[in-house]
Amino acid sequence: MKNILNTFLKNEHGGTAVYAAFFGLTIVATGALSLDYGRHTLLRNQMQNRADAGALAGAAQLDGRPGAQARAEAVARGATQAHSSLASDNSLLEVATVTFYSDRADPPTLAVDDSDSKYIEVIMADRTIAYMFTGILDKFSDSGSAPPKTETVDARSVAMPRPYICEAPPLMICDPKEFNAADDLALPGAVGRQLALKPPPKSGSWAPGNYGLLALPDGSIGASSLMEALAAVEPEDCYTLDVGTAPGVKTNKIQDGINARFDLPGGLPYPAPNVIAYPRDPEVADPVAGQMGSGNWDREGYWTAKHGGSLPMALDDATRYQVYLYELGETFARDGRQTIHPVDDPATLPGSYTLVAPATADIPFDAAHPDDPTYDGEPSQTVASNGPARRIAKVAVLECLAEGVKGSHTYPTNGNYVEMFITEPVPNAPAGAIMGEIIRPITPSTSPDFHANVTLVE
Repeated sequence: MKNILNTFLKNEHGGTAVYAAFFGLTIVATGALSLDYGRHTLLRNQMQNRADAGALAGAAQLDGRPGAQARAEAVARGATQAHSSLASDNSLLEVATVTFYSDRADPPTLAVDDSDSKYIEVIMADRTIAYMFTGILDKFSDSGSAPPKTETVDARSVAMPRPYICEAPPLMICDPKEFNAADDLALPGAVGRQLALKPPPKSGSWAPGNYGLLALPDGSIGASSLMEALAAVEPEDCYTLDVGTAPGVKTNKIQDGINARFDLPGGLPYPAPNVIAYPRDPEVADPVAGQMGSGNWDREGYWTAKHGGSLPMALDDATRYQVYLYELGETFARDGRQTIHPVDDPATLPGSYTLVAPATADIPFDAAHPDDPTYDGEPSQTVASNGPARRIAKVAVLECLAEGVKGSHTYPTNGNYVEMFITEPVPNAPAGAIMGEIIRPITPSTSPDFHANVTLVE
């Protein structure tokens, strides 16, 4: 083969020049076409990467809360500053439009507002690429029309949030703002207010057949399975964007599961380090489903009864959760009723927060009433390994009216969870309510167990 090629190249007859020219032009044209196609593909990939980055960054902001669309669009447009030397009209790869949808079924449904924005679509501004070798390709065109000298390149991407939360018990509430717009859990004014996570059996339900319980992620809704999950120090299950509801009251098993935190005689192990029961807000002294307290509990009377003397100035207008931390001798920061705990570095606290550092622990103790959290806060059993967090629960918030929640079905959380402090043991039926105090809405920035997972869907 080598000899044949050498003979061909050394041939001085005129006929071989024609073939040589033809083969030479073919090789050049093929190389030119490959180079231009490669440049086109590279620009398309650069634009698609920018669209994907914007959509993913924006999807992480779609939490259903006020301002979600504005936040998502801002980060989608500013996720990265991408440039390309291949585009002939503008090196900056810019986002042209950002659109939000509640459903991507055919045809897709535009989102009405922040609350139903579940998908984000990012469309890039078109860019033009100039082909470098169209002059050579012209020589091979016998169609009467020259090949294009430029081409427009576009890109789009659609993403959605798929958050999941771990170490959460199987508890849910209906969003109180569906019943009263002033009871918005996302607002700072909700912090410190009390409500019944699970209403008493004869005081109504959150939704038809639903009393504040979720199915486990594997679908289990049996009373014993729910009890074990509620009693767990650090529940092993993780919930995704959609959760299943567990109908029914299941009073005794649910009582046992929650009361594992309170060191009751014959109860399940691993109580909190402080098991004292705190007074209720007067508005929920006899709680019903959907009713929220004001957060104005008798903190002064409680302190005098349990500790003697006046309420410390550091606890003025404090929440039950803040008093709980103070009694444990835990350092925390507060801005009114809002709390940061633990405090990793006081120097990084927001300017509106004040550091509270109790000199020592002061857990209520009553030798006359041991093992009764109404009087005595010191546990006699081995304390749970997660310490103060033992009385904190991450609770799913469902749009029960909007979604028609009832019975045992699957419903979206839209990533809405709230952190609550369990304020007291669950009393015996018929008064068996789970009472909790709002600590804060949960976001990926406030809880390491809440993961802002996002995914591309188109």
